[in-house]
Amino acid sequence: MVSKRAGIEDIVLSDFPDYSIRISDSIYAISEQWDANCGDNVYVSSIFNKLLEQSGPLGYAYYYVLLMQNGQVKGLIYCQHKTINLDEDYRAHAHSDDLWSKLKVSVTKFLFRMIKHEMLICGNVILTGEYGIRLAENSSPELNKLIPKVLSEVKAYIKNHKQKTIQSILLKDFYETGPLKKQDFSVEEYTAFNVQPDMILTLDPDWNSYSDYLSAVKSKYRVKFKKVKKKGTNLVYRTLNGEQAQKYNSAMYKMYKDTADRATFSMFTLDQNYFCELKEALGDKLVLTGVFLEEELVAFYTYVKNGTLGDAHFLGYNVELNMKYQIYFNILLQLVETAIEEKATYLNLSRTALEIKSSVGAEPYEMKVHIKYHRPWINKRMAYFLSKFVPENDWLQRKPFK
Repeated sequence: MVSKRAGIEDIVLSDFPDYSIRISDSIYAISEQWDANCGDNVYVSSIFNKLLEQSGPLGYAYYYVLLMQNGQVKGLIYCQHKTINLDEDYRAHAHSDDLWSKLKVSVTKFLFRMIKHEMLICGNVILTGEYGIRLAENSSPELNKLIPKVLSEVKAYIKNHKQKTIQSILLKDFYETGPLKKQDFSVEEYTAFNVQPDMILTLDPDWNSYSDYLSAVKSKYRVKFKKVKKKGTNLVYRTLNGEQAQKYNSAMYKMYKDTADRATFSMFTLDQNYFCELKEALGDKLVLTGVFLEEELVAFYTYVKNGTLGDAHFLGYNVELNMKYQIYFNILLQLVETAIEEKATYLNLSRTALEIKSSVGAEPYEMKVHIKYHRPWINKRMAYFLSKFVPENDWLQRKPFK
């Protein structure tokens, strides 16, 4: 049984007569119900989702699902849909002047132009963490069994209303353990595989200043951090307000883009107005810091106050000046200092650059994603395909604390 309104579709789930869902293709249509059930998580709130609809990653459509039992909301499911264009999202580079290498890259790019893939993502591609499913604390364990059914209904909604056929469904990211773990997901038709771990620093409640943090690390790390700070002596850190965010938005976006474009594969590119719009949307919950060298902006970083969690969001820096001034390392230390000042319980440093993040005390927390392909014969062999293409994490974890 289906009833329709502008931007919203209500569906009673077959095989689960007590349950129904409300699907919307815009957060604006259901923001009141959504916010009443999202808790205090900044990234789940309608404020952040409105930002993404307006100035989020390019080429994405958004779907919001209210999961209800006998008319009461029991869960929120958040989905993003993108047409994956491999010639745009996979950046093949020739790293030598060898003719054969250049030819292989040219052939790869030619083939990739013919490959397009419709993917539904349960979760948020620009975040690391469990942002796809939020269930009420008093929910029945049965709710987890409903998720595949709900995603099938979202897939059908997209087919009926957008004339797009979803070819794969990806659920991201589920912690195996750790302080931020909330959900478990295990369904036979979905293949699970590990991705890079999330790097999280647990802050000692007795740390009241950066000096307390320094006292907690081993002497060799204390010496190292002081050397890093010395190299960055000429760097000046300024907290940017909304007007300044507008002023420096283009420079920040260029530095972000220079970093992002070096990645071999990326599922998103941010809108060019993302950073100034982020500051406007989050206000005091976002600490936006510009890093200056002789009045020139050479880096920036963002720190989101997300309840008791401090979240290192996007950053960017002048790649050519990075080594001389140890800009990236200095930013990590500044983030630690900010988290201590904000009395955060945890500092989430996200993925990538795992070793250097561990050197400031962040611990790795393993994460899984789950994928289902629409062709059964491929889906059954998904574990094999992933074993060939998903790289293993090969890095040395540092242990700075005494």
